[in-house]
Amino acid sequence: MLKALKTAGHAIKLWYDEIYILLFANMFWFLLQFPIVTGPAATATMYAIARKVVRNEKIELRSILSDMRVMFLPALTWGILNLIVIGVLAVNFIVYQDQYGLVWGVLRVAWGSIALLWIGANMFYWPFWLAQSDRRLITTFKNSIIFLFKEPVFSLSIMLANALLIVVGTIMRVPVVVVLISWVTLIGVLAVEKGLIENGADDSPEKT
Repeated sequence: MLKALKTAGHAIKLWYDEIYILLFANMFWFLLQFPIVTGPAATATMYAIARKVVRNEKIELRSILSDMRVMFLPALTWGILNLIVIGVLAVNFIVYQDQYGLVWGVLRVAWGSIALLWIGANMFYWPFWLAQSDRRLITTFKNSIIFLFKEPVFSLSIMLANALLIVVGTIMRVPVVVVLISWVTLIGVLAVEKGLIENGADDSPEKT
């Protein structure tokens, strides 16, 4: 848990250091959710921006638009898959909410576990996609899930840290919609980058 909190703290520091760029990017992301079809690409681009911040790379509007263009189709595929998986899980919970008994209890636990695993895998999906050479959907999800199982405590703690940031931001009346995606993407990128460095797969410098 301590490792996750340090990662979250590092993410907030990076966010503060690049507050104006990230506020602009966050609002850009928010506006692109309305057309729906551009939402997944905007989310993927936020991860690309977060990776540049972590790596202390220069961020320009031209590079943001270029990243979004390159990631549009992969992100759209990712978004459609998410819509299907989340839709199926939601339908299961809603349609069978009045069903009781041991079997249904076990099924709800299974659905909840799948949902938790899916959320975790998606949190690390784009950091892995950006870091790896094989960017196929199945390969990226495989790497994300392997990361979850290799670092279960850390991964769960990262998810809890994200939830804590949302709660604290709400209590402090921070306009969460303006900062949330920046926090989530920075935390996700930092977690994966640290994991890759610790395993000798990436020696890129981090911004401190």
